[in-house]
Amino acid sequence: MSWIIGVLLVVAGAIIGFFAARYSQSKGQSGDLEEQVQQSQQRLTDYQREVAEHFATANAMVEQLADTQQRLQSYLNQSAELLEKSDVQSDLPFFAEDTIKQLRVANSLNKDHRSGRDSYSANDIPRDYTEGSSGLFSSSYEQDQEKESSKTS
Repeated sequence: MSWIIGVLLVVAGAIIGFFAARYSQSKGQSGDLEEQVQQSQQRLTDYQREVAEHFATANAMVEQLADTQQRLQSYLNQSAELLEKSDVQSDLPFFAEDTIKQLRVANSLNKDHRSGRDSYSANDIPRDYTEGSSGLFSSSYEQDQEKESSKTS
């Protein structure tokens, strides 16, 4: 009978060992599975946070763009109103006042200069096309220059 008790103890040990191994193995697998689930949940939470930040940033950019567009539209409307006014031309002359004064003075000096100059008739031939030697390379030109310099001095 001792051998029957030995066999029964071996069978009982095998059954207890089987359940103990199964229990410890399921505990280890469930621990791994729980860890993987926690990691997946953490990644999902991180992803949701990143998406929320992205949408917040995009929303802020859209608001900024809308503000910029509104300011641009008001600027364009003001510019259009300025252009439509009829008295804008008198308010905004092409030249500044100082420039207009200088142009008037220069114009009056130019008129005085033109009136003091010898007047040529339309029938006069230019000196370069007259008969004989004339122009810069002629001896008469040098003589004319000497006469003019003696008149002015």
